[in-house]
Amino acid sequence: MSVATLFKSMTAPRWIILVGGLGALTLGYNGWRLHQERAMLEAALEPDGLVERTAAKIQSLGKQITKLQADADREGLSGQTEPILYFRGFASDPNVRLGQVEVTGPKSQSIIKGTEDLQYTIRPQADKGFPRDRIMNYLYLLESQSRRVRVTSIQLTAEEKKKEWEHTNDMWKWNIELTSRTKVETKAP
Repeated sequence: MSVATLFKSMTAPRWIILVGGLGALTLGYNGWRLHQERAMLEAALEPDGLVERTAAKIQSLGKQITKLQADADREGLSGQTEPILYFRGFASDPNVRLGQVEVTGPKSQSIIKGTEDLQYTIRPQADKGFPRDRIMNYLYLLESQSRRVRVTSIQLTAEEKKKEWEHTNDMWKWNIELTSRTKVETKAP
């Protein structure tokens, strides 16, 4: 029996049975699929289900980002975007009053894998001496306001060249080297 003969022998009741059977199979499959989806969603809504675990994780990550943002705001460097402004800002602090400073750098080097050290050199623009207490206040502010910045070298030279036994005016010319360590962003393969 060929397909052509089969279709010729089909009557209206047979067509209704065939289409009804195919419709019933389609509706049965769709109902089974929707039942599986509903069962999965109900399982996700149960105590300690996917929804509760995801909500807890989002809450934990929210607390973590809030803490990290507070740390970054306290840091003063705001993600290393403008470290030169950071260095110059403390030079004009009321407890420091060093005036304008000249910042050169950064020179980049990597000593530890996954980190980058940026080295800056800072010196006063004016060719005059400053009291040691102001210079030390400046160094203290640079290090205390940032966890990443460290003074790695300082050169103090007396403003007046006098003999060892003669009293000087305690004014010093200075040159500072700072290092700022940052993590290197690595791309996932």
